[in-house]
Amino acid sequence: MPDLVNKEYVIDIIKKINYPGNLDLIDRIEYLDVSRRNVKIIVNSELTSKTEKLTKLWQSLIEKDGKIEGCSVIHTRHSVPNLKKNMSEKNTQFLNKYDLSHLGKIIFIASGKGGVGKSTVSSNIAAQIAQMGFKVGLMDADIYGPSQPRMLGLDRSKVQIINKKIHPKKIGNLSMMSMGMLFPEHEAIIWRGPMLMKAIQQLLLEVAWDNQDYFIVDLPPGTGDIHITLAQKVSASGAIVVSTPQDISLIDAKKAIALYKKTDTRILGLIENMSYFECSKCGEKHNIFSNGGVEKVTISENLPYLGSIPLSKKIMECAENGTPYASKHPVGKTIFNEIVNNIFKELNSL
Repeated sequence: MPDLVNKEYVIDIIKKINYPGNLDLIDRIEYLDVSRRNVKIIVNSELTSKTEKLTKLWQSLIEKDGKIEGCSVIHTRHSVPNLKKNMSEKNTQFLNKYDLSHLGKIIFIASGKGGVGKSTVSSNIAAQIAQMGFKVGLMDADIYGPSQPRMLGLDRSKVQIINKKIHPKKIGNLSMMSMGMLFPEHEAIIWRGPMLMKAIQQLLLEVAWDNQDYFIVDLPPGTGDIHITLAQKVSASGAIVVSTPQDISLIDAKKAIALYKKTDTRILGLIENMSYFECSKCGEKHNIFSNGGVEKVTISENLPYLGSIPLSKKIMECAENGTPYASKHPVGKTIFNEIVNNIFKELNSL
């Protein structure tokens, strides 16, 4: 047995259970994390007597392992609507949108896949627009993995609730709100679909955003309930898809593109993150994650290419230290200034 307790280690344990439907239920695991010898599993399945019995067997067998102290399993059922059938122009859900006219131009920033730096891109775009003198709202819609508080140096901040309204934290012209500011940083937010939707509604309607010129929504990875609900309920000016150049990321980026096309949400363009690595000693550019993949997709999908961002230690350090790269470094300001100007160009062509 391997020394490292990771996802594969845990899956190998529960695969040993000989019970009808076990392998099918394992295939429905959408989140599995091992932290400090504790295992947390989220499985996309209704809680029935059969699935409950199975997951109790999982817990029992996992907790018998000498390298693991505890295990929790959460059932959450996500509906996947038939977009082609349900998202026609006559669909009444589209006619019942939230009144968010005070938020200015609303921009979704999405990625079909996690780990491509979407939140870093979102915070830097918001910071760059704010530095231009505009009022900007930044909503962290990633309920399971909120990262904007840390990226903006607000991870230890406490929000105020005045007159039943949550007040966002402000840094100059930038206002930001995240569920990560309502919970301890290391506490997992494990909610089912209806609670997720309620949280998104609260972030939009129960936060004192005031009047904004631009409103950036940092979406979670994937193409799930949150993305579909926001596309239905929010009159967005457009969506931006972030991807790295390699094929494995582009496959999921295309899923995000398909979602927004099916929901009649305009796609403002694509951004290629981790586009290349430039050696600090010799200045040579290395294509760590392939080359030009995002630009090829923009050509095949007939979408704008908004710009590229290098793989840089400085960008990582800025995110860890709570200061956007666009605010702290001249190179970052130049990169994101070009991207923002390309976004403005697309918005003005509406």
